[in-house]
Amino acid sequence: MRGGNSHPLPILVLLACAACAGPPAGETAAPPVKVPLVTSSLPTADLTPDPALGKALREGLLAVRAGDPRRAVNAHFNPVINIYEARYRAVPGRVYCARSMEEAARYMKDALRAHQPARVVEAGLVLAYVYRARELMILDDPVAAQAGLERARVLSPANAAVLVQLGAAYKAQNKTPQALEAYQAAVESIDLSPSETKARETIDAFYGLGSTYVALGRLDEAEATYRRCLKVLPGNALAEMELKEVQRQRTQGR
Repeated sequence: MRGGNSHPLPILVLLACAACAGPPAGETAAPPVKVPLVTSSLPTADLTPDPALGKALREGLLAVRAGDPRRAVNAHFNPVINIYEARYRAVPGRVYCARSMEEAARYMKDALRAHQPARVVEAGLVLAYVYRARELMILDDPVAAQAGLERARVLSPANAAVLVQLGAAYKAQNKTPQALEAYQAAVESIDLSPSETKARETIDAFYGLGSTYVALGRLDEAEATYRRCLKVLPGNALAEMELKEVQRQRTQGR
């Protein structure tokens, strides 16, 4: 077998041929082997971006930089979300959005384990949800931000950017247990972050998790979180500062 590029179809075909072959002369036939059917329900992936919608997202970011969150949401991010959602509504099976083939592979494995038809597509839709959520938080609407991010999490359950922003939306509403779970999931998903955003998403995930532990009075776990962050990002100033603050709070509490 050639390294790592095998496809399920040839394997299933070989199994089917082995099951159909008769026994050698003079031997008793073995019970028939049940072979899974090869159908179109095998998960597929196509991460080709949509240039027009990508342009619309960039225009929304220009509105963000211009300090106009309402225009970014209403004129750019909402229309992009609506177009993507209408497009994917017609796709049979579950739709996942991935930023990389590594993330896509994770979702395809999940779909195979669940015996679920699935299609993995580019991440434009979840990016739009994340961008919109950030502006909705600025507009003091964490409820709407949460709703969109929960939908984004269904589409991209291992996307650290989605999980970090979702944790922030929960935290803004004092939904501390939900925030804790979202940040924990974000930390566990960092390995799938693209190289260009991994450092930022790493510190955001660890900071969100550590600060939530502090809010719950769980200082030992907060300290362990910041130390773990410093192993991943040695010398990070924010993690070092928060670690010192946790140690100060522990000293004062004695």
